[in-house]
Amino acid sequence: MAKKEKGLGSIVSINRATQMAFELRGNELLTHNLRKSKSSREFYVSYIPFKDIMMTTVEIPRTISEDDIPNEIVIKVYGDLGLDTALDYKITYTESSAASGDNRLFNVFVVNSKILQNDYEPIANQTNYIDYIALAPFLPAALYKRGVIGPEDVECFVYLQEDDAFLVVYQNGEYFQSRQLRYNLKYIHDKFSELAGTRIDEREFFNALSKSGINFQNPVERDYIIQIFDDIFFYIGDIIAGLNKIYGINIKNTYFGSDIGQIPGIEAFIEDRLKLVYKDFNFSIATNQKSVENFTQIDVMMILTAQDYMLEQDDEFNYSPFRRPPPFWQRNAGKMLQFIAVGIILGLGYPAYQYGHGFYLKMEADKKKEEFDTLNQRYTNFKRQLEQLSQEYTKEEGETIPLYETFLNKENVLKALYDKKVEYAMKSKGIYDLSGMVNELGAHIYRIYDKDKNLTISVRTKTDNKMTDLLKKISNKKDNYSVMTRSIVLDDNNQSVAYESNISVELKNTSVEMK
Repeated sequence: MAKKEKGLGSIVSINRATQMAFELRGNELLTHNLRKSKSSREFYVSYIPFKDIMMTTVEIPRTISEDDIPNEIVIKVYGDLGLDTALDYKITYTESSAASGDNRLFNVFVVNSKILQNDYEPIANQTNYIDYIALAPFLPAALYKRGVIGPEDVECFVYLQEDDAFLVVYQNGEYFQSRQLRYNLKYIHDKFSELAGTRIDEREFFNALSKSGINFQNPVERDYIIQIFDDIFFYIGDIIAGLNKIYGINIKNTYFGSDIGQIPGIEAFIEDRLKLVYKDFNFSIATNQKSVENFTQIDVMMILTAQDYMLEQDDEFNYSPFRRPPPFWQRNAGKMLQFIAVGIILGLGYPAYQYGHGFYLKMEADKKKEEFDTLNQRYTNFKRQLEQLSQEYTKEEGETIPLYETFLNKENVLKALYDKKVEYAMKSKGIYDLSGMVNELGAHIYRIYDKDKNLTISVRTKTDNKMTDLLKKISNKKDNYSVMTRSIVLDDNNQSVAYESNISVELKNTSVEMK
């Protein structure tokens, strides 16, 4: 199962040893009837007993590449465990942190596929699926992952079942090593019956053991049970001492539990005989757990393992051959339909693109046309206003020209009046003054030219001295006149001797009183 299906609201643990099933629904624990399973809403989890697992350690040179390691491990495992090449096995492994030197150390777990098929198929026939099957030595890992206990340096778990028992060592919350124990609950019952010399009912014995532990009321029976547990913990002590020595570890804490619950007085054996810290193997996951009969710590760890799997979706150590099929779209048929759908989409994509692009262009064209119509309307309005202003300008211009001509006529009249009043008076005065000066020196004016403010007079004198005196006299009037004499010549046109000069006089601005 690739992902948790929607609607899986409860977890069902299936205990191989007790043949019981329990359902955790929210915080409530219920006994579950597999014949009434509702696979669409339930997650099924079980485990492989320690006795059905073959284990070994394999050393692989560090020079071997990662891709070749699986093949190297399989070859070594078949040789070390003497596996039958005609049978199928499921093989998994973890790398051990105890390795050193030039080799890597791997813990290898082997399960006969025939056991998986034969032992779990009857369950799958009732539930349709078994979502997760865990290895027994990996069950305590869920206690760490779910935060039920915190990781210590090195600690071990000892658990007794009716026909199975195991010791598992964890280092910093990770699986380290494990051993199967020959002292299971059935062994304890059979040994007690042997010492007592009579066959004791199993149920009665296990009930008495769970209540009284090593403190049986009968002194003889108490001695028998103490003798049995002495042997058990001497055996366990040897295993722990061997693991400490071989792997250079120091196991300090021990969790001890069983399918019949806690056995009173066991803590004395662990602390006095093993010199280890005793910890109660008794974890609770439901408010009503104490009232549910036959619910074991193996069931607790299975349910915690299922919760962790739902979050992590890690199938590396999932041994179930009856997993829930993935969602339809993740199956081959679903993937084929996806490819078909993609092909259809791609086939329809180009026409759809063309249609969509054409629709987009039409929208853009409509938008541009709307903008053009708006701008064209504004242009038409501006053009109409411009034509109206042009007509008004032409009309105003037609009305202005006569006024302008009238203004020019008036201006000319004013200039003429000014010339007559000012310019003519000034010239008249200039002619008058010049005539006076010419007469005083006995000279004669025979021609006068008038241009703008300049007067040019042609003067004749009998001697050059008189001509000179006349020019000096005119020049002395510098405030009123500016004199330029172009030439002084002797007149040879007649018999008489005379001097002639053209004198140009510039009339400066002077105030002329008009009377």
